[in-house]
Amino acid sequence: MSGEAIITGLTVPQGDGLACVVCGADYLRVRVPHVPVGRSVTGSQVFACVGCRRDDVRRAAGGVLR
Repeated sequence: MSGEAIITGLTVPQGDGLACVVCGADYLRVRVPHVPVGRSVTGSQVFACVGCRRDDVRRAAGGVLR
């Protein structure tokens, strides 16, 4: 996990990698391309939709990226 962003303040689906950390798109219901953007505090890999930018990821996480 070293070197990956730890994103806090996520909902349960976001923290489990099942929803976009920016817009909240539910990947089990909506087919949208998404990319890994870091890890949740539990160590799960988390994702953002391809159209969501890194700055948006930072804002969605309340500015907390480590």
